[in-house]
Amino acid sequence: MDGFKTSDIYFAAYLKVAGATMLGTLREGRRLIFVFEDQGPIAMRQLKRGYFSDTSKVHVLSFVQAVKHMKKLTAPDSEPIQDK
Repeated sequence: MDGFKTSDIYFAAYLKVAGATMLGTLREGRRLIFVFEDQGPIAMRQLKRGYFSDTSKVHVLSFVQAVKHMKKLTAPDSEPIQDK
């Protein structure tokens, strides 16, 4: 599955809340990889910079809900997903 990939659950939740389209998940052994639509190098760099420099603005409740959703996806018995 092509796209922007991360195994960081909190960064994945942030991307989802920031409007990045989640394409699905992949399993690599015990590790879950979250795959998002690649919005191009400049847009992805800006999203990453905003997250890691703690300057991005997202709604807290939406972020918490996204984290909970991502955690459900990491359950050992969950199947990898591919959103359409």
